[in-house]
Amino acid sequence: MRPLHVVLCSLLLGATACGHSARIPSLPASHGHLSRAMAHYLDPMVEPEEAFRGGAGPLYDPAPTVVVEPAQARAIFAEAVQVLSGTATEEQVKQAAQDLSAACDAELEEACTYQREQYQRPMKLEGKSPEMPREAMLRGAMAVAVVSGRLGTDGIVRDIRVLEVAPYGLTEALLTTIRGSKYQPVMLAGHPIEIPYTFQLNATFSRADLTSQQELEWARTRAQRFPTSPSAWAHLARVLARDLPEDPWYANALRYLNLTSPTYWWAATELAWLHAKAGRYAEAEPLVRTARKTGSQNPYVLETAALVAFHRGQCKRAVMDQHRAIAKLPAEWPQEEQARFKSALAEYQRQCPSDAPAPAPAPAPAPAPAPAVH
Repeated sequence: MRPLHVVLCSLLLGATACGHSARIPSLPASHGHLSRAMAHYLDPMVEPEEAFRGGAGPLYDPAPTVVVEPAQARAIFAEAVQVLSGTATEEQVKQAAQDLSAACDAELEEACTYQREQYQRPMKLEGKSPEMPREAMLRGAMAVAVVSGRLGTDGIVRDIRVLEVAPYGLTEALLTTIRGSKYQPVMLAGHPIEIPYTFQLNATFSRADLTSQQELEWARTRAQRFPTSPSAWAHLARVLARDLPEDPWYANALRYLNLTSPTYWWAATELAWLHAKAGRYAEAEPLVRTARKTGSQNPYVLETAALVAFHRGQCKRAVMDQHRAIAKLPAEWPQEEQARFKSALAEYQRQCPSDAPAPAPAPAPAPAPAPAVH
């Protein structure tokens, strides 16, 4: 891993993305590594923002207060759009956001698209960057501080909570910056809306590169010490997806990441993919719905959705999603992957022609017990 010196992994602090994925990945590579590489290819800023935001925001609530039946989704969506098209109070905007999320959860693709396209990222308006403590620089520190809070409609961060502590005063430096800054809030269709947000400060003053094994040990240590930090679990899951996707702790890291950041599309997608590959399609289905809310432009999300739909007896949806996945693959993406996507589509079309249902799935095996962190 190349030293980053001082990097602020939060869009609110005006930083660049903190990923190192190549634009076009080389094979062999795991499904998890490829889906993240695709996200970075599509938009280098979106994927890190989703990873570091953490928690469930009002735009994408995993347990919406409004439950919408598919037959009602279009009417609910139209009403929310009408509210957001005019002058609305903060409470009305919040309710419209929840209605949109519920309509999206009812699988109305237009609602998901509207949320994604009408979402405007926050940005820093006032405030200084963290002042790096001299001791951290002298000691060549390599540390991470992670802080969560709620970014209000007035651009002020409240309910601040430290998720990961860094030594040498780095945590305090990050807290000082957050408390002394003002931001342009998140906007939904031009209306400010409050969301949870996670700030991260990566401080790397050492000139030494980490080997893959050293980075893995660092990621494991972060997850052990700070189990409530979505960033720590994201780090461990990313490293394992890249280097050791067969490690039993890859699935566990995804589970913990999904628990600490239930709206993060990547954790939901890859956990659904692993469930589906193990024959646990019912467990995968709600995760796919979550992933589609913010990740429906990613071919690997659609591929996962198609696989689950096929084994849940939804042939039309499986074929449609796989068609869309293939259409969204960039022309320069590895040809082996292009061929794999097309082969899956051919299999779906062969096994469920016209309106025939897919074959009933075999009984799902019981999940293996989770190993201890080591």
